[in-house]
Amino acid sequence: MNLLFTFIISLLLILHGYHKKSLSASGALAAFSVGMGTLQNDWSVFGVVLLVFYFTGSRLTKYKAGKKKQLEEDYHEGGQRTGSQVYCNALVGTILSIIHQYYYGNEGSCLLNDRGSRFIFYMYLGVYATCNGDTWASELGILNKGWPILITTFNKVPPGTNGGVTPLGLLASILGGLIIGISAFISLELTNSCKRYLEIILIASISGFIGSLIDSFLGATVQISKYDKKSNKITYQQNKNSITISGYDLLNNNQVNFVSSLITGILTACICDLIY
Repeated sequence: MNLLFTFIISLLLILHGYHKKSLSASGALAAFSVGMGTLQNDWSVFGVVLLVFYFTGSRLTKYKAGKKKQLEEDYHEGGQRTGSQVYCNALVGTILSIIHQYYYGNEGSCLLNDRGSRFIFYMYLGVYATCNGDTWASELGILNKGWPILITTFNKVPPGTNGGVTPLGLLASILGGLIIGISAFISLELTNSCKRYLEIILIASISGFIGSLIDSFLGATVQISKYDKKSNKITYQQNKNSITISGYDLLNNNQVNFVSSLITGILTACICDLIY
């Protein structure tokens, strides 16, 4: 029954994403495997966090789409996330969910009681708090009235510059982590007899903020940003009108997302392990 339930929810997830143009064809296939790998976990909190990340991110992508289209050269209606984008955001979380299920599925009254289970959960929480915080920061930060500042130099840069941060974007990263924490809190409250709750919301909020900063730092250093003086947009094309604003061409945006979420997830788990 659990496998059937997982299959149905995963199928509905990709059908919704493809219909709403949140996912491309490759993105839908990747999302299906992510759904199957995550939702199979006996602890519902893993699936709840994934679904909250997907639905809130998809919704924000469409928020003020007209203005974003004017500012973003690579704008796609609805987001149309590819398989690479899906895996760079969700692969680590999916693997953690599978590992947790293998070792700790159906064990105990609270997944926070066992040290190993707790470590995996907090890493999972940190990964998705980072992904959601960065998504919220990207989707809302670009709408900030003033130009962002580059996190490494504090110089003003055009909207959409990798590594550019704004007050609205930083606030959004905290809120993105917060909603992940709240969803995890509610899920644990309804399905487990855990004694720790409110701290999960705080941990996720901090992880969303720190993860967004790490992502921005990587974006400003190991990801190149070029500005097209003719279109007045950040560009990914090299032409006579483009100038380099920051960074080196070592990682692309998807790879930066993967590295930042992995680093933050590990930091979150290690710090929580020391505290608890």
